[in-house]
Amino acid sequence: MKKKIVSIVLACSAMVMLSGCGVSEDKLTDKVKQGIVEYEQEQGKNLVVSDLKLEKSEGNNYKGVLTGRLDGVDVIYDVTVDDSGSDFDVDWELRQ
Repeated sequence: MKKKIVSIVLACSAMVMLSGCGVSEDKLTDKVKQGIVEYEQEQGKNLVVSDLKLEKSEGNNYKGVLTGRLDGVDVIYDVTVDDSGSDFDVDWELRQ
């Protein structure tokens, strides 16, 4: 549920940024990083992002990998960004 809320917040931020022009991949990457870090903080965890690489998959959709340290442990997240509607939908999953 909180991922959906973070996605909505990211979508609103993206809509403001877009206002007539396409969002750059750098700005998109920054917003996705920020959203994931904020979500983990809300869960009482500390995520320090080392890198996030997003690549276009189909249309305006992106897939990528975020690497970092979550509470001192190295982690990798698989990230997807769906921009097929009027807003962004960001989803991520911790690799096991």
